[in-house]
Amino acid sequence: MAGGRKKRRLMFRRKRTLDPSIVIDYKNPDVLRRFVTDRGKIIPRRISGATAKQQRAICLAVKRARYLALLPYSLGHRQERNFATEMSAIATSAMGTSSRPSSPRGPREDKPMRDGEE
Repeated sequence: MAGGRKKRRLMFRRKRTLDPSIVIDYKNPDVLRRFVTDRGKIIPRRISGATAKQQRAICLAVKRARYLALLPYSLGHRQERNFATEMSAIATSAMGTSSRPSSPRGPREDKPMRDGEE
């Protein structure tokens, strides 16, 4: 039972870091998309390889880009819309060609007038 385990040599890997030439700016959404998941979450620095200072800049830039609609808040739920179809649907409903009755109670009947009303 006297077992001697082999001693393994510990191998350390150098952490992958961001290229310092990358400019992190809210006006550059193509670069910022690299730091956002498909669900719209900001990737943590232990995965992205950013330093603490770079991660703060990434978070600030992503939040500013979202606010200015350069980046969506969630990437997975975005659906492309056909603008012409939507506008024609809005136009037909505005013209009053909808199939719904104008009032849920039906047409209004005139009430008999009380004394003193005209």
